[in-house]
Amino acid sequence: MTSIKHLSVKDVHHLSDKNKDSIEIVQLSRNGSLSESENDEEEPNTQSALVITSFDEPLKLSKIPIPKLNDHDILVQNKAIGLNPIDWKAKKYRFGVYSFPWINGRESSGVVVKLGSKVSNFEINDSVIVSSTSYRDNRTSTFQEYTAIDSRLVWKLPKFLSYEDGATLGVGLVTAGTILNKSFDLSLVASEANKGKTLIIWGGSTVVGIYVTQLAKIIGLNVISISTIDHKEYLLTLGADKVIDRNLETKELIEHIPDKIHFAVDCISKETSLKLIDILVNKSVFSDHKPLFSGIVGIPKDVPSSIEVKEVIIKQFHEDIEYGSKFVQVTSELLHAKKLIPIRFKHFNDGGLDSITSGLTDLELTGAKAEKYVVSLK
Repeated sequence: MTSIKHLSVKDVHHLSDKNKDSIEIVQLSRNGSLSESENDEEEPNTQSALVITSFDEPLKLSKIPIPKLNDHDILVQNKAIGLNPIDWKAKKYRFGVYSFPWINGRESSGVVVKLGSKVSNFEINDSVIVSSTSYRDNRTSTFQEYTAIDSRLVWKLPKFLSYEDGATLGVGLVTAGTILNKSFDLSLVASEANKGKTLIIWGGSTVVGIYVTQLAKIIGLNVISISTIDHKEYLLTLGADKVIDRNLETKELIEHIPDKIHFAVDCISKETSLKLIDILVNKSVFSDHKPLFSGIVGIPKDVPSSIEVKEVIIKQFHEDIEYGSKFVQVTSELLHAKKLIPIRFKHFNDGGLDSITSGLTDLELTGAKAEKYVVSLK
């Protein structure tokens, strides 16, 4: 497929007939939210998407317009889609959904099918990796057949990786990089200045934890991973210097941890953040600086003054194009050099977009085990 214009009226009618019991026709407005709009009768431009119609109704497969492109955007035909806990939590706990109907999904990989007027770094049919941090713009969401995304924030998928591999990166990698580069002010290249410094992660087997581990090792830090011990061997192969059982009491954990922890990252909860902060209080006494702590779920109140808390602001990836594009460049080089390894994945490939629903249910009830949930589109 070389152009989105190649979708025929016959294709659209066939799609509607085949899914007449489950597909509802809705529209996208220019700002990316779903609303009524006029159809383009000359050039059919509809697609399927899995949408939230209300907090109380199940996800619905609907027919919507294909996103319009801004000058720097590319249109990606999604081949594999990554799932995140927030994709089910947002609906269940009623947050991060700004209008109805709404499209979730933050990462994917696929094929470029259309170029904006100012795109120069991609060609039609390039295979790419997408990470959307523009949470309020449905055009960039990935629970749909086609996603519009700023080309300056897109990775080329290495030929030796599958689309499913590509879909494991996305927001997990962006979050990991933001923590190290922006929150902790560390360069994402190897540095002698990092030699002998230690970073500890609570939730080392989460997607973010695994990418923090890899990037931290690449830049020269020692990494201690607190995780379910079942994942110890996998985490060691990805670079962790030490893996400690998360089920140990805090006192026992402290006994297994060396002195002078410079950086700490919590990927789980406010409760585990408190435990990690307790570890820092006991293990990180410096005369010239404070240890740095960052939590991606939330920061507890009343953090001791001996610890410096750093926020994680993921939206910097798309709001600061210079930073975002540089991050893509650096991590692209690491991917192509096989220094950065995509996380293993649990595969859902039996129903296209419909598989997202079963995947999210499994993710909620079972939980990922040092893996990414990935849905393949037919």
